[in-house]
Amino acid sequence: MTKRLCFIAINLAISVIVACAGSTDLGEQDTLESFPESRFLTADGLGETEVEAKRAAMAELAAVFEATVYAQTIQRAESWLADGLTERFDKQVAQTVHIQTNVLLKGARIGRIRKDEDGGGFRALAVLDRRRAASQWQREMEAIEVAIEGQVVVLRTTEGRLSRLTVLNRLAELMVRQAVIESRLSVLGYPTASEIDEYADLMLERQQLAHAVVLWLQFDGQQARPFMRRVIALLSDGGYAIALKREDAVGLITGYIDLQPLDLGNPDVYFVRAVADVLLLDMDTGKPIASFDENLRKGNMNADEAARRAVEALAGQVADKLMHALGTLGVGSK
Repeated sequence: MTKRLCFIAINLAISVIVACAGSTDLGEQDTLESFPESRFLTADGLGETEVEAKRAAMAELAAVFEATVYAQTIQRAESWLADGLTERFDKQVAQTVHIQTNVLLKGARIGRIRKDEDGGGFRALAVLDRRRAASQWQREMEAIEVAIEGQVVVLRTTEGRLSRLTVLNRLAELMVRQAVIESRLSVLGYPTASEIDEYADLMLERQQLAHAVVLWLQFDGQQARPFMRRVIALLSDGGYAIALKREDAVGLITGYIDLQPLDLGNPDVYFVRAVADVLLLDMDTGKPIASFDENLRKGNMNADEAARRAVEALAGQVADKLMHALGTLGVGSK
């Protein structure tokens, strides 16, 4: 299911790229430069029309990276995780690889298109300059290596289980991105070897903390209970455990929610603005990890329904922001 969704999204990206590529007179294209394998990565595509052929060629080029990079990245990640890959981690690696593949497509182009004399229709050739792409990705690799070193430095002075987990989650995400780029360079014929495996002990700590960390929610104000129920459900779906008792919690999510009726000049519709102030605390240290406020407006012909919709939508925004602050890569067992 994950791979099918990835290919659907890739096709959407390809459609945009192909549309921007335009078309060239076929006689002109037959005289275009050749694309030696030593310099270019290429892929053929067939279609009844020029546009379809271009799209097929781009899709084939993307598939080369999608399958190979995904497999190599997953294999690399298995060495970091003592308990094995979770389904959540697997899906997020697939998503990361897919996003990077879309970035790859922006550097590819249609090098040649001609009529297919054998089967009818058209045959297109998608090309990617190996040297140019490798140069760009090597610069990206250097930037990621600096970012990884920065997170390791931060970790040395970070106390508190939840605080350490958030830093380790960011580190894990950077390591996945690094593994993706390494795999892409390998596909291009520019293999590289990072020191990524030296962080195996830190990834083991991250794995242990992911199982140990539990959260507690405490909100006051209007509709606080339905708001908390919705946030808890979303965090649980994201892989985070919720404590049964406050004293068992490693992290505290607290704040205040308020509902404000709005008069927007429409007597037939009730409008409500839901506002939440949110604080995420490390219970070990009492130090804040994140602090933010969110608000949104919903309307309905029924006042209670307008309030319900506003609270539910606000809970979604808050949960997303909390998971971003905590880091979501591979957390939990879902």
